Amino acid sequence: MDLAGLRAHCQQRVEQGEAHLLIGPLLDVIEQLSERLFATEQRVARLQQAQYGSKRERVSKEQLQLALGQLPATETGTALAAELEEEEEERKKPRLKKPRTPRQIPQSIPRRVILSQPSEADKWCSACNLEKQCIGSESAEVLEYEPGGFFVQRTERQKFACGRCKKGVVIGPGPDRVLEQAMPGPGLLAEVVVRKFSDHTPLERQSRIFCQRYGITLSASTLGDWIGGTAEVLKPLYLELLRRILGCRHISVDDTPVRVLDQAHDKGIKRGHIWSLLTDEGVVYFYTPTWSGEPVRQLLQKFDGVLQSDGYRGLDALYKKKKGAPKRAGCIAHARRYFVKALELGDIRAAVPLSLVRKLYKIEDRATEAKMDADARLSLRQAESAPVMEQLKKELDLLSAQAPPKSPLGKAIGYALRQWETLQTFLSDGKVRIDNNHVERTLRSIAMGRRNWLFAGSDEGAQWMAILKTLLGTCHLVGIRDPWEYLRDILSKLARGWPNSRLGELLPQAWLAARTAQAQQA
Repeated sequence: MDLAGLRAHCQQRVEQGEAHLLIGPLLDVIEQLSERLFATEQRVARLQQAQYGSKRERVSKEQLQLALGQLPATETGTALAAELEEEEEERKKPRLKKPRTPRQIPQSIPRRVILSQPSEADKWCSACNLEKQCIGSESAEVLEYEPGGFFVQRTERQKFACGRCKKGVVIGPGPDRVLEQAMPGPGLLAEVVVRKFSDHTPLERQSRIFCQRYGITLSASTLGDWIGGTAEVLKPLYLELLRRILGCRHISVDDTPVRVLDQAHDKGIKRGHIWSLLTDEGVVYFYTPTWSGEPVRQLLQKFDGVLQSDGYRGLDALYKKKKGAPKRAGCIAHARRYFVKALELGDIRAAVPLSLVRKLYKIEDRATEAKMDADARLSLRQAESAPVMEQLKKELDLLSAQAPPKSPLGKAIGYALRQWETLQTFLSDGKVRIDNNHVERTLRSIAMGRRNWLFAGSDEGAQWMAILKTLLGTCHLVGIRDPWEYLRDILSKLARGWPNSRLGELLPQAWLAARTAQAQQA
């Protein structure tokens, strides 16, 4: 629309005394613009909904009430608004809670009966000096799982009482339960955990599988409660492994984001972070609600060994402590990525540092193939890798004078020079790796899993995930091929009252060593 021309036309009509003739045409123009604006707003709203909004076709009652209140008053609108008000009043009335019926396990599931009797001492009546007689039994069932399907472990708890005095009723002990007053056995809990966090099967999908294939009705919320309960049972093992890892001299750390439901957030979901702490003892995952480095710094505040990470600045304060500060080891792979990006964007000068980095990795490959220990690897690095690093530094200094700081090559050079001291740590310690890729690999399962389960239900749920992923991840690192067997065994032992003083025997590395020793003796 030519606004300048319209303005000139209106001014001319006013000067000619014909202003009253402009009212109709201007109102038409305003109406057309209003319609176009409304259509544009609708189009933008649809695009925003498609990009950021919920995919559910659901309209809340509050939305309807608000919309009806903004419409002109009509008989239909008034009646609908009144109905919504009645629904709201009805909702506010207190409701009687329906008695909860106990969950029944289908009779089609095979039963395995275990006979449970009181101890021999309890079966003797001290008052009459007679042996008590069996007067009946009570049954307790535990839903279990093993490869191939479900079964029910049924414990027949026999009752005994004195035949003469009819007193002193005793009963056999009930089944050992991992979760208090819950029906799942250790095998079923292990199956749900492994499917969720090793096989990346969401709980909703597991619920459908159990129902369709086995006829067992277990809601996703029930499975979620079991996940949380299992994590709490295994938390002492998690803390024991964390204590051992923090006592190591070399720790590698990295993180990956996870989405977490949060009603306080504008979009109902926020970005948390799962951290991986990796050593020869195993891997520990650690959840933080934000990307702040404070929780990780608190966790590592007493660590004074070698800490390997990328250039994340949230840990900088850790290295600046006046006493007991850890030594920082950098990651050559992170520095290399910037040069790869520069080369892909057409700056062929990046080929020089990339070629030198390639020589460093060839030296590391030779050491790995020869299965060198830390001392032999260190000698090889000082003899061959150190000269390559010196040459790389000279090339970076030369290129820094040619490449603008904000160009892709300039950014790559800037990152490498800022991290140069940390990038050389591997030259003075044979146990330090040349890069941080090994800890990044421990985070791949988190990245793969979140494509399926999409988000954690809460901060607490994300911490449960960290606990369970810690044990499963360590199983993978130490060579336990079937994590289900490991979890079932340790959950069984914990349910029977395993002493806290021997928790170390249940950690994956010790458990595997004990199993291997048993197999060799058999």
